[in-house]
Amino acid sequence: MSMRSRRAPARTARADAAPRRRARTRLLGSLAVVGLLVAAASVAPGAGLTAAATVPGTPGTPQAGTPIYTENFSNLNATVLPISILTYVGAAAAANSTYTADSQWTPLGGQCNGWILNSSTPIPATDTGCLNNQPDGWNQLRDMATALGVAQGQTASQALTNQVLSEYTNRAGGTISAGTQFRTVNTIPAVAGHYYAVSAYFAAASCPAAGGANQPKETFSLIVNGSPVVLSTGLNPCSNNTDWAPQVKKLQSAAYQVPVGTTANLGLSLYNATASGSGNDAAFDLPQIVDVTPQLDKAFSPTVITNGGVSKMTLTVTNTTDLMAKNDWFITDALPANLRIAAVPNIGGTCIQRTGAAYAVTAPAGGTSVSVTGGDLALNQASCTVTVDVTSTVNGTYVNGPANITTNLNPPADASLEVIQPSIDIVKRITAVNGVAVDSDTDPDKVFTKVGDVVSYSFVATNTTPKAPTNTTTNTTLTNVRITEDAFSGIGDMTGLTCTPTQGSSLASGARMTCAAVYVVQQADLDSAQLTNVARATGTPVVGPQVTDTDDEIIPAVLTPKLLLDKTASVVDVDHDGVTGLGDHIMYAFDVTNTGNVTVANVAVTDDKLTQRGIAVSCTPTTLAPGQVAQCAATAPYVITQPDVDAKEVVNTAFSTGTAPRGVPVRSNDDSTSTPIEPFRIPLRIEKIGESETGSWVRMDGSSFAVLADVDGAPGTSALPFAVRGVETGLFQIDSIPAGTYWLSELTAPDGFSLLAAPVRFTINPDRTVSVVAGGDAAVTATGQLITVRDVPAMLLPTTGGTGALPYVLGGSLTVLLAVGLAVRSRRRHSAADADDPQV
Repeated sequence: MSMRSRRAPARTARADAAPRRRARTRLLGSLAVVGLLVAAASVAPGAGLTAAATVPGTPGTPQAGTPIYTENFSNLNATVLPISILTYVGAAAAANSTYTADSQWTPLGGQCNGWILNSSTPIPATDTGCLNNQPDGWNQLRDMATALGVAQGQTASQALTNQVLSEYTNRAGGTISAGTQFRTVNTIPAVAGHYYAVSAYFAAASCPAAGGANQPKETFSLIVNGSPVVLSTGLNPCSNNTDWAPQVKKLQSAAYQVPVGTTANLGLSLYNATASGSGNDAAFDLPQIVDVTPQLDKAFSPTVITNGGVSKMTLTVTNTTDLMAKNDWFITDALPANLRIAAVPNIGGTCIQRTGAAYAVTAPAGGTSVSVTGGDLALNQASCTVTVDVTSTVNGTYVNGPANITTNLNPPADASLEVIQPSIDIVKRITAVNGVAVDSDTDPDKVFTKVGDVVSYSFVATNTTPKAPTNTTTNTTLTNVRITEDAFSGIGDMTGLTCTPTQGSSLASGARMTCAAVYVVQQADLDSAQLTNVARATGTPVVGPQVTDTDDEIIPAVLTPKLLLDKTASVVDVDHDGVTGLGDHIMYAFDVTNTGNVTVANVAVTDDKLTQRGIAVSCTPTTLAPGQVAQCAATAPYVITQPDVDAKEVVNTAFSTGTAPRGVPVRSNDDSTSTPIEPFRIPLRIEKIGESETGSWVRMDGSSFAVLADVDGAPGTSALPFAVRGVETGLFQIDSIPAGTYWLSELTAPDGFSLLAAPVRFTINPDRTVSVVAGGDAAVTATGQLITVRDVPAMLLPTTGGTGALPYVLGGSLTVLLAVGLAVRSRRRHSAADADDPQV
């Protein structure tokens, strides 16, 4: 019952009714506030409101439930006349249902209850309850119709045509029996195991009346196969006990699960437990039965794993936007063939036991299914998860979707897990040497022999990731494929790789990257006897670590180690006698040339004569690259000894040695030198002397000499080619005459003197002195390196007797003259002898 402020004594309120202080202007202001508070979703007036079913794809984000029944009271237009609920027929969204209610909650009760109206509907003239306390009572209902439209998201103009069901309780007596306000006649089929709830938009006026004690107390029930099941009680649209303006609220029941294995047909019932009319002034709209079954989503993380790897399978149960508790749901996931629970299942998630049946997750290691029973979502809980690790050793893509799921929840979309086995292969080989093709590892052309040889390499990387029929090209592709050198024994640098496709490209399964490079052989490569190389191919799979493979290639060198020795000998004429003889030095030098193609170390020279004398040979350098020469020399001179002189020559032989790579010994050719040994030479002097008048011996002019060879102890017939030159009067010199035995022959004698009767034999001794052979002419003697020949006059003068005076006078005169001449000459010779002759 509504009571307006008194306007005339004739229009009095019921004595037992609390004043209903409400002006239409206040109601319109409240409607404006409601309009601001409600989202401005556009709903066409009179149209059936059918929410879309929940769909997979937004795990953790609640979606609105799916209405299976919606009544908007707009299937008939109440603009001209109000419509009794008892005669109204719902639209298809309301299962074309008719409705019943307890009599006091219908127009038959005279309480202004059970009328369908909008903001323009005229007051029913036959309902005394509606006529009571007018015009405010009916106007409040019409204003509440608009407010309920705005609350549902209608625009202001749409809300003017929004139709509602009145529950105004405006009887003059102020009381009403509690009872059913609204009940469907037709039924709606339900899905066993699903969850259903009832909701409706309510507007209530006069909430502060009686201190709020008489506010509506709604009970929402589902009618399951004809029997009501109470979902929620005490639902109240009033939220403020001091605000007389209409208050609008959507009332929501708890959820009910249709038992699994049953067939259920549903209806709904709204029941008001408040028995007073004062403060129990309401209207409602849009009663619904909503399928509020949670949405199941399924996901794998990661979505791609390597063969034998592990992915976490997550089952997400997401509540609907009502956020009511949903208890005892269940899930069985039969995994696709070859997809199994991991050896360590790692069962987890956020779902826990709330109420009802015990919560359990069954996922045995190696099993093929996951089972969840007793699952619960608590009131206001948006979602929870169940996690289990899964694996597979069979490559392919596994689709796990609704066909694998047994559940009372809304089924998930397909979830895919791809299992791959990423791998890469590289083959490296030598394709040519100096442009000559190499066909195999056993090809005789697969060698290098010299510095400057050009070796051509090829590198082929292949994406060997298997692609099962259900594998995707994307997930079996390797990205950032590269080929690099892991190790290379070459002393130089290989050219950069030229690749097709370029380095860093992606390769689909089975695709290849081919690269080429060349290398120019250097000396150290020959010395190493081979070139070794390790190449690496890498690629990045869509999941898992980088894949890699290596391959090595070896090319041998043909080694030809070789040394060439060239030996020389040089003589040091120690005594400066101009001949190679006793005591002279022989200096030996050796050139050792590396004529092979590899470096030779530890170069040394062995010489037999030097070894006998304990003389070493030093070489610089001792390591020779091909073409390089080591210069070696004896560390001391070889001194010519008498046996060498006796042998008349020094002959010795040398060879060089070294070590080639890998310890291979190298020996050069033998090389010999022969050094002839000559007798020593001396400067030999010959003097011719005669006795002076004083009895002294003086050098005499007029002689000449020749040296004859000794032929088996006898003088030769020809003079040897020694130059006997006159140094001064009576003194002759042979500048250089070898040691040996010779014969001195006088060729001419001074006037008046006789020649040597015969050549005189003399010897140049090893001590470089000269001796006249015993038994020779007594007139010839030798001292040191001087041979002295005493001259003998051609005849001796008699001391008494003779042939007469004249010959003697003539002879005496001649003698005197000669004596004077000789005296003068002798005086000159003595002067010269005093200066030059050590024997004078």
